[in-house]
Amino acid sequence: MLFLRKSLKRIKENVFILSYLIPTLLIYVVFCVYPYLKAFYMSLFKWSGFSKNMKFIGFDNYLHLMKDPIILKALLNNLFILFWCTLLTFSISLFFAVILCRKRYKDKNLFQIVFFLPYVLSMAVVSILWMFIYNPSFGLINSFLEVIGLESLSRIWLGDPKVIMGALTVPLVWMNVGFFMILFIASILNISEDIFEASSIDGANEFHKFCFIIIPSIWEVIRVSLVFFIVTAFNYSFELVYVITKGGPNRASELITTYLYENAFVKSDFGYASAIGVLLFVIVFVTTFLTLNLTKRKEE
Repeated sequence: MLFLRKSLKRIKENVFILSYLIPTLLIYVVFCVYPYLKAFYMSLFKWSGFSKNMKFIGFDNYLHLMKDPIILKALLNNLFILFWCTLLTFSISLFFAVILCRKRYKDKNLFQIVFFLPYVLSMAVVSILWMFIYNPSFGLINSFLEVIGLESLSRIWLGDPKVIMGALTVPLVWMNVGFFMILFIASILNISEDIFEASSIDGANEFHKFCFIIIPSIWEVIRVSLVFFIVTAFNYSFELVYVITKGGPNRASELITTYLYENAFVKSDFGYASAIGVLLFVIVFVTTFLTLNLTKRKEE
């Protein structure tokens, strides 16, 4: 009898939990899982996107994808932005977070607001702003180089294939530094001050505290932030590149997302665009999976 009561209680608890989980799960399936499955289904057809005529071609779109030289170029550009944006954004964010936390600045809150402001701007505004900064005639960068006597370094920043990817990386870093800095500040402030005082007594300097106290203590926050940044970087980079260069000059700044947009809405080849979308999903999934596993630390 007691066993029966425990079983009924467990069943009631499971029903209660499922009654809250199922609606959320249904929403996730409808708005997340179904679009991915639909995209894979569409990638098996040749379809203009504006008619009911869909010609089944199997995996021809994927065979074309493997031979398309623009895809390789776009992938390398994506990896360039992902690597340098991640490295610079997290390095600068950590640096300023530690400086603002460890040093007693009177206007610390003002610094945080100033750094965070670019993140709340829309990507269109950021893109237009940096188009003016990079303008070869009256842009801030070339004007500054001319003032300090380094006009020989001036160039058409958004028209030179050699520097275009670096020029597009800078606004993305500038925009995201403040957000991650705030996250790291909140994490560092949760570390007990007693630990820092004990390490100072043992002779640890600020560099030792950074390496052996701060980084291990906030590692999980860094890890989650890294995954979040990798997933969202593809969306941010698309908006910036599309507004500023649309993949030019001569596809020097082409990304997988901009090429997907071109095939879908310019060339009206939704089948091939869907295949590119599936490729993008695989890249993001693999990158996220590797990041989670490579950054995993044993609990101490």
